[in-house]
Amino acid sequence: MRGFAEFSFSRQELNAFAARCEFAIRNIDRGTKKATIAAAEEIMDESKRQVPKLTKTLLSSAFYEVTRRTDTAATTWAYEALLGYGGNGDPINPVTGKPASYYMVAVHEDLDAFHPVGKAKFLEDPVREYANKNFKRTVFEYAKESLAGMSD
Repeated sequence: MRGFAEFSFSRQELNAFAARCEFAIRNIDRGTKKATIAAAEEIMDESKRQVPKLTKTLLSSAFYEVTRRTDTAATTWAYEALLGYGGNGDPINPVTGKPASYYMVAVHEDLDAFHPVGKAKFLEDPVREYANKNFKRTVFEYAKESLAGMSD
């Protein structure tokens, strides 16, 4: 058994549909950027709770940047976040006289070092935890927000 269906749309209906599609594309782009910023902030907040704080130099050097990826097609909504320590002017540790960027990797990687406050893997652990527990939530939250106006 075969069936046949015919649909007819006016130019006005097609233009309205195209306008909604353009609206969705713009919102998805904004939503993707907002989701990346939200993820970076959440990860960095947790990282700042875990970073060793003897002099608070590493803490004050924490930073993140969100940028549009340049290695993807112009129609792709790809943003990336760079999170790290050794930014914000790369503050000098008052005890050692060294900038945060000089010792941040050693502090992050030395699992045997004792820290009265904070711990090693203060950036890696929050990134892994976020990826495992919160990534989907953020994506869906901002996708839903981005597409909310489509049904109007």
